[in-house]
Amino acid sequence: MRRWLKTAFVYKRGGVDTAEIRGRQMATALGCDLIRLAELTPEAAARYEALIYVKVPPEPGMMEEIRRRGVRQFVDVLDNYGWRSIRRVAPFVDTFIGANLTHAVYLARLTGRPAVELEHHHCNFHELRIPPERGPTLGFIAGQKQWPMNRRLVAKLPYPVVHNGVRKGEGAFASLIEAYMAVDVGFAYRMESNKLRFNCANKLTNYMSFGIPSVLTPEGGYLEFARHGETCFFAHNKADFTLLVEHLAGDPALRRRMGDAAFDAARPFHIARIAERYRDFLGSF
Repeated sequence: MRRWLKTAFVYKRGGVDTAEIRGRQMATALGCDLIRLAELTPEAAARYEALIYVKVPPEPGMMEEIRRRGVRQFVDVLDNYGWRSIRRVAPFVDTFIGANLTHAVYLARLTGRPAVELEHHHCNFHELRIPPERGPTLGFIAGQKQWPMNRRLVAKLPYPVVHNGVRKGEGAFASLIEAYMAVDVGFAYRMESNKLRFNCANKLTNYMSFGIPSVLTPEGGYLEFARHGETCFFAHNKADFTLLVEHLAGDPALRRRMGDAAFDAARPFHIARIAERYRDFLGSF
């Protein structure tokens, strides 16, 4: 078995979001240590062969000191679109980690440094599956920012709606799984330029992993891993979005067929399989 670098993950703050998914959960899966960014020192860094900064890297001076100690430094950029700050730290970064393929290509061109895509794992660690041909209940499992608009888009449809935007607290992850298990049709409308171009596929693969067909906007990460009409629907405007949610909700056979395809398509994004992608990456140096 190939040896991989002794690595610690460095994160700024917790919560069931990027820091939790790409920091705490992945560090646990790999058996790696975790370091809070506020507690990072060059001396602490020197105990490792590599650090993976989750979303927010240290200041350039700190990274320069860490590099002098022979520690490789990787930045998992996620949805940090502070391009100026990313370019400032680029001279000290061995490789950037992109959230999707376009993101990785863009980071390499922007910084002149290597960049790689490492896919995000879904939250369904036990491969649970929603009951077939139930409901339908619609579900928006995402943060609060887009909820008012999404709520308006489905408000006139005659179906119950589950919304879960809990991101912190002891029961946050259990609440997240419970919410997914209550959903028969997932939806998430968002038309933000950076998200469309560079966002990961996490919402999609979470829905797919439970066998939930969904209606989403055509973000770059989603387009890599799903096919329109097979594992989800992509909507390019609000009218089509509502139309496709209604179409999917009203057809149990279609939901079953797409749910089966989605469940199978989500298997490569189980945390155990993404952990292997990390091991391969960390073993390539």
